[in-house]
Amino acid sequence: MILTTLQSHFFRKNIMKINTRCLWQWIDDTFNRLDDDRIKEIGPNLACAEWLMKNGARVRWKGCKEYVCHYDCLPNITSIHLKQFLIEQVYAGRDASISHKGFSYFKNCKNISKVEFDGCDSIDDEALSKLNILKDYITDLKINDCVNVSDQGIRSLEQLQALKYLELKNLKISSQPVSMIDHLKTKLPECNIQYCNEL
Repeated sequence: MILTTLQSHFFRKNIMKINTRCLWQWIDDTFNRLDDDRIKEIGPNLACAEWLMKNGARVRWKGCKEYVCHYDCLPNITSIHLKQFLIEQVYAGRDASISHKGFSYFKNCKNISKVEFDGCDSIDDEALSKLNILKDYITDLKINDCVNVSDQGIRSLEQLQALKYLELKNLKISSQPVSMIDHLKTKLPECNIQYCNEL
């Protein structure tokens, strides 16, 4: 009887963990889902900014020095100056939950030249491969402490032919990072690649 009670408690506890994990995954997926109607309504840049900020990331508008990180700071959609708001820089840190499911928002955001992923656990290999949406525009990319990035994701960066600066820090890539970096340097000859692993 005691064993059955312990087993039942253990089972309920683990089911709760699984359900909690599924709930958060569902929330992340919902918040990263592409909304085509919203893009048509307010344009690609504002819709992309909404998606990023809704998921804890920040944007810097072209011509501005400071990042905007709060959803309520977005311009009113009735503004006659909507087309002046063009995303130039994106920052996703530890609190961000942007995932590859929302990367289609980057389409037609032609002024995004700098992107930084810093300790963002939701960034994985699939997300990095989807950065090819920005391959003609992104010139500066930093990927630091992103635990779900592996060799496959790093290798996919070779398609970003406009890159001028690439910083890779504390990533769990192969036991032969030198050959991986050399491969990238061959594929991206115009790019200054900085690699550091302090793990």
